[in-house]
Amino acid sequence: MDRNTEIEQYFALWNESFPVAATHDHWVRRGRLLRVWLLKVGVPINLEVVGEIPRGLKKDAQLDLELRFLFLKGDFYKDEAEYYREKNSHMAAESYIPCGTFSPTNDPDFVQSPTVLMSGTVLSVEPAELDGDTIFKIELRFESHVFCVLALDGFGELGIHEGNILSGFFHVLGKVKRRENK
Repeated sequence: MDRNTEIEQYFALWNESFPVAATHDHWVRRGRLLRVWLLKVGVPINLEVVGEIPRGLKKDAQLDLELRFLFLKGDFYKDEAEYYREKNSHMAAESYIPCGTFSPTNDPDFVQSPTVLMSGTVLSVEPAELDGDTIFKIELRFESHVFCVLALDGFGELGIHEGNILSGFFHVLGKVKRRENK
């Protein structure tokens, strides 16, 4: 299967969209890497644009995003108490670092990517099938947003469940459209 077909399946796994309001910042690289600012929490995010690319965007143009976060690696914790006990970090249980957006060391050779380090509360988890493989559809809350996450790993026998904290690195895919003035 080609990559575009696979990505379209990621978006089709949810019957309803979870639109996220954002503003356009700039195209990071020619092609499909776009930086936007999530409005409710005021944080930047680089995303790999899939589908149609809106043309002629001006800085601060209002956008609606449909996002899919692909879980790359990390851990899950039974609850916030376990997260704070076991995590050797000062990050909150619902936290976000746009690690693919800025170089932590101001490295001039830093290559931006659609990657974030994020922790959030699992609102739901459901196994789904994609080309004969089981994947997991997770709705993950980060502050006032609910994000759609896909994970290849359901974390074995214990399994990830509602109320757990999922923490790790995610690749961000997004469909972008201009926001309708209502």
